[in-house]
Amino acid sequence: MSAHPPPLLGQAPSARRKLMTPRDRFFWWYTGALLFLGPFGFIVGPLMARRGTRKAALRYPIEARAAQARDVGFSWWQWWIMTPMTLLGAFWVFGLLSGLPMFLYVLYAQLAN
Repeated sequence: MSAHPPPLLGQAPSARRKLMTPRDRFFWWYTGALLFLGPFGFIVGPLMARRGTRKAALRYPIEARAAQARDVGFSWWQWWIMTPMTLLGAFWVFGLLSGLPMFLYVLYAQLAN
């Protein structure tokens, strides 16, 4: 029977928990950001996942190392969800960029009058 190591400074003994693996955290932030923010999710999702991983490592360093050791990669269902969402996000980006010249032209025409 192995006992937990003593808590680090500033870490309460009751704060021990099983953290999400870094790839699971990335999956949830990435898909949620793509779903709610459209093409901006390509930037917001990975940044927030990295921020969450960093905060978890600062708050729970032992548990974060254990979660990283448990990480085996994305599962088949995560790949199945992320692939079409990435393609749809790419179509959003293409749609925004293809409409940008016309939007700028109309904006210029309205402001020039």
